[in-house]
Amino acid sequence: MTEKTIYETTASFSEKIHSPLVSGLRKEFIKIFIRLHIFGIALSIYLNPFLAIKTLIKLINKEKTVRGDPKILKYVKSDKRYFWSVNAHSWPSLAFKLYIEYELNKVNSFRPYKGQLQTMIFAITNRCPLRCEHCFEWDNLDSDEKLSLKDLKEILEKFQTRGINHIQLSGGEPLVRLDDTIELIKSAQPGTDFWLLTSGYGLTQEKAARLKEAGLTGVNISLDHWNENDHNNFRKNEKSFYWVKEAAFNSRKVDMAVCFSLCAVKMFVTYENLWKYVYLAKNLGAGFVRILEPRKVGHFADKDVELGEEQIEILTNFYLMINSNPTYRDMPIVTFPGYHQRSIGCFGAGNRYLYVDSNGDLHACPFCQHKIGNALKDSIDEAILEMQRIGCHKFKTISNY
Repeated sequence: MTEKTIYETTASFSEKIHSPLVSGLRKEFIKIFIRLHIFGIALSIYLNPFLAIKTLIKLINKEKTVRGDPKILKYVKSDKRYFWSVNAHSWPSLAFKLYIEYELNKVNSFRPYKGQLQTMIFAITNRCPLRCEHCFEWDNLDSDEKLSLKDLKEILEKFQTRGINHIQLSGGEPLVRLDDTIELIKSAQPGTDFWLLTSGYGLTQEKAARLKEAGLTGVNISLDHWNENDHNNFRKNEKSFYWVKEAAFNSRKVDMAVCFSLCAVKMFVTYENLWKYVYLAKNLGAGFVRILEPRKVGHFADKDVELGEEQIEILTNFYLMINSNPTYRDMPIVTFPGYHQRSIGCFGAGNRYLYVDSNGDLHACPFCQHKIGNALKDSIDEAILEMQRIGCHKFKTISNY
């Protein structure tokens, strides 16, 4: 399929679905309401307007440091909620309120802080219809499930009692376990944001509606090239690109947030490819694009996949430009974890998030795999402390950030 054909095909999708992006004066008004809400939360905690304002300023400055861009130019709207990151909680929501309480306590030295995780990446199945080049769960893929629905619910409950209310459901391919996924989401505590990390496999509008009704917040769809043939070859399935388009369209039809996740391999990292990719993502109704660097884990374990300095510079420049230049306010918000890892450190390894694989084993993150206990058999608290002690294998670990 040619680039022209791709744009003609995806244009039909964009004509049927309104853009999820909000910018300009409307965004500024929403930003004011969000700040007022955060101030109200701070005031309810500290009962002191001066301390509430001081803490709010600290939180805003911290947010700027993490984002690397002093001004948010756009939000993503979905289901009457607004997002600025796939890793942050939507507003307004109970999940957002709980998250802000956590962040306020973390930045305010006047109030005792009890550390807790923010996000769990949870592989809920060993099965997958694809055999992707970069699969980090490659060694765990199997035709049989290692974790029952009861096991999944038990693991989820253990982490939710520790304050986690942002869950990213992964695999394998979680859509091969649709009914269990729906039951797992329904069993969660109120105020939990769920994202589905998927290839888009068979995500019809009916399935998307069922997932949303259960409580799914958004879908993070793997799309590894703007070119259909290149993506399908990378995924080892001739239907993969079609699944991606259908999943995005059907998710937007039921008003769920959509993110495309790109594994940016060496051959892909050029400005031309990145621009073609985000234009495709825009035309398919995505509010976010997440750029991940290939790591030597899973199917990539013995391959020379690490990006060079020139490629890192291209990704960094592209990330900063598309998010901060007003010219691109109608383009999807791009997230690039590698930027933050290099500038301030890693958020994983039991600091902000961790990874539970499809066997229930605990790891620092999907790309920093080293089993540290099992979520069903071992002490989760001890495992988290051990992760924090060991830290990230590649980047410095953030301490109480």
